[in-house]
Amino acid sequence: MKKHLFLLLLLAWLPSFGQAQQLPHYSQYMLNPLLLNPALSGTDNYLDIRTGYRNQWVGLEGAPTSYYLSAHMPLGRLDYINSATSFSPRPISKGKYRNQWKPPHRSTSQKPRAHHGVGALVQVDQAGGLKRTDGQLTYAYHLPLNADLKLSAGVVAGFTQYSLNRDLLTFTAAGDPVTTAREYNRLLPNVGVGVMLYSSRLYAGISVAQVLPTPFSFRNSEPEVPAKQQRHVFAHGGYRFFLGKHFSVMPSLVVKHASPSPVSFDANTKVYWRDQFWVGGSYRHHDATVLMAGFQLRQLLHLGYAYDMTTSALSSVSHGSHELVLGLMLRNKRDIYSPSQYW
Repeated sequence: MKKHLFLLLLLAWLPSFGQAQQLPHYSQYMLNPLLLNPALSGTDNYLDIRTGYRNQWVGLEGAPTSYYLSAHMPLGRLDYINSATSFSPRPISKGKYRNQWKPPHRSTSQKPRAHHGVGALVQVDQAGGLKRTDGQLTYAYHLPLNADLKLSAGVVAGFTQYSLNRDLLTFTAAGDPVTTAREYNRLLPNVGVGVMLYSSRLYAGISVAQVLPTPFSFRNSEPEVPAKQQRHVFAHGGYRFFLGKHFSVMPSLVVKHASPSPVSFDANTKVYWRDQFWVGGSYRHHDATVLMAGFQLRQLLHLGYAYDMTTSALSSVSHGSHELVLGLMLRNKRDIYSPSQYW
């Protein structure tokens, strides 16, 4: 069994150490677009903290598991008056924030101003004895184009550590150089960039992860097996339609490419009831269909769950994948949500 498992993991992971997709995979990235694009940093009116856990291909020994912790917040943002969603925020009738900002002209609308955003992201992705750890900081600048539409540009920078635990692997060939190598860790720089156009009803963005194609290898033997961090390009967008007073629906699309792998895409749809409960589905090309649901509680907590039904050949040896995302909205002075809560 271990020999077959090692061969399976080898086939699944060897491309990631060469020139294929290397980043952790999630189904509920729409609950945390910071995973795709650093330009999201600071879109919210508050400190947004998210944590997620994914258990992939349940029932398969040594299958991938991933988890992350992220946080981002705005700097110098003053537009607390505008509602982030279709539903009006709680009016400020008392307290020190009532007159925090007044427009310098006679207008019932607040003049939009540019602001900054900062954030941090930590991710861990492990399959068998192979492990990837990312630690990154993000920054974004948000420029209003009009009263509703903003354009943001962001950058993310940090490190990526690749490690190999040979005790969790079974080698079929005696004397394999990996079994006798002394070094099992590689620490590499990691930089990404992104831009995004967004409002309370729509978003569209493009980002590039792992901009620096840094070479690395687990082997110090001759000949050395070449590998490098591969650039990943993400294009994502969606538009929200309102269906009456309490219901809305948002279709969205994510297109992914990491040469030499073929272009892939995720098509998603989410239906909301008063921005409090939502259900949705997703189709991942040649991989899986996904069922999702979630809710928010008192402008403080957001919880989402997804179940992947595998449609590839792995469906014969696994029972799908589970993913859970928990979000906290701290320092939410107006008890409202940013549009990013619903992307």
